[in-house]
Amino acid sequence: MNTSKLLVEGIRERIRVIRIEKGYSQDYMADMLKISQNAYHKLEKGHTRIHLEKFIDIAEILEIELSELLKGPDYVYVFSGQYKKKHLKKT
Repeated sequence: MNTSKLLVEGIRERIRVIRIEKGYSQDYMADMLKISQNAYHKLEKGHTRIHLEKFIDIAEILEIELSELLKGPDYVYVFSGQYKKKHLKKT
């Protein structure tokens, strides 16, 4: 199995494990992401790709750094928090 596929599988597994540790159901995650429970299930199981925007949203919902999703808790780096800021449209 190639390394990028292993990386993606690791990310999906970390999402699942952290979700369960926090006591969040797939229904809860789906609601927070504004997608169906079936779509979330497919995302977590690897049947669909995780778009970058949803990946960021998942990290925010789980209250973890993106680096923890990418490499696990041993690789948590504190970033400036820029990815957490929402861009406001100028009116």
